[in-house]
Amino acid sequence: MIHRLLSIERHQKIIEKVSVEEAIDFMTLAKELNVSVMTVRRDVRELEKQGYLKLTRGGAYAQIVRSIDILLSPRADDQGEAKTMIGKYAASLIEPGEVIFIGPGSTTAQFVQYLNPDLNLTVITASIPHASFLAAKGFKVISTGGEIATDDIAQTGYIAQENIKRFFASKAIIGTRGVAKDVGITDINIEIAQLSSLMVAQSAKVLVLADISKVGVKANYAVCPLFKVDEIITTSDAQEAYLAECKDLCEVLVAK
Repeated sequence: MIHRLLSIERHQKIIEKVSVEEAIDFMTLAKELNVSVMTVRRDVRELEKQGYLKLTRGGAYAQIVRSIDILLSPRADDQGEAKTMIGKYAASLIEPGEVIFIGPGSTTAQFVQYLNPDLNLTVITASIPHASFLAAKGFKVISTGGEIATDDIAQTGYIAQENIKRFFASKAIIGTRGVAKDVGITDINIEIAQLSSLMVAQSAKVLVLADISKVGVKANYAVCPLFKVDEIITTSDAQEAYLAECKDLCEVLVAK
C-alpha cells in the first residue's frame, strides 16, 4: 500500500527541497510525492501565498522567504512561554563543532530555532520539521529516515532506529512526557520513546528539556532512568519540584 502524504507533510518536503535546490521541477516533485502535478502547483502556490517561497523565472526557480513554522503539534501552545525559555537556554549550551541528536517535539522545536548557524554543528534528527528548518538555515543535517508515524511528523521504526545506532554524539537533546524518580524519563508514544532511548545510549551527554507539566508524571513507555540524564533544563517555577524528584541523580538547570 502506497502511503499518501498529508498536505502539511508535502509542504515540509517542498520547503526542504527548495532549501537545498533552487530549481523546482514540478513533474519530478509530483512523482516523488506521489501526487499530480496540479496538486504540486497548488501546494507551491499556497506556500507562496503564505510567504514561505518566492517563485521566479516563470515558476521554475524558487527561494526561501521565511522559515516554515515548525511548531506543528497541537501541544506547541501548551506551556508555550516556558518552552521558549527552555529551548533558548538549552541552545546556549551547545558548543562549536558538536555532533548532536535532537529528538522530535514542541520543546525541541523551540531549541532548534535558537541554534546559532555559525557553530558548525552536525545535527542528527528523526524530526522532519526540525530537519527542514535547520537545513534551510544552513546546518549540516542528517535525517534518520523511517516511517512517519507520529503527530510530531517524526521518522520512526526499524530504519530510523538502525540509523541512529550508526552515530555517536556529544549531546542528545530530547523532550519528554514525564519525569519521575522511580521510572525516570518516559513518553506516551512508543515510537518516540524508542528513538529517545537510542539517542541517550549513543550520546556522551544527555539534556532533557522539561517544563513544570512533566514533573512527577509517569507516561506509558520508558526512555531511560534518571541516572542516565546529565541535565534537566526547566524553568524557575519547576526547579524545586525537579530537585526533589531527581534527588541528586542528575543536575537541574534553570532557564535564564
